[in-house]
Amino acid sequence: MQPKDAYLDRVLGEVEDLSSRVSELNRRFAKQKVSVKLEHYWELACLRTRFTEFKRRVEDLEGAEDRELDRFQEAVEVAWKELLDALETLFAALR
Repeated sequence: MQPKDAYLDRVLGEVEDLSSRVSELNRRFAKQKVSVKLEHYWELACLRTRFTEFKRRVEDLEGAEDRELDRFQEAVEVAWKELLDALETLFAALR
């Protein structure tokens, strides 16, 4: 795995990309009728939960010692994938 600082820099770049996608999602969501917003409430809640989990995993990684890096980086990768899946699910629902 990558050194912790390099890995965290890469994760930060990915989060910046994610931020622009979430902004687009917010624009799409704002244009929807209330009934559509209510219909997809749970997907949005799932996305928020996945982001919270991802953030917690990154914070765990920041505090990890070198001998634990592989395990924590793997946890970040899993949380990242779940976050992207939740985002894609909501995008697909709003198409």
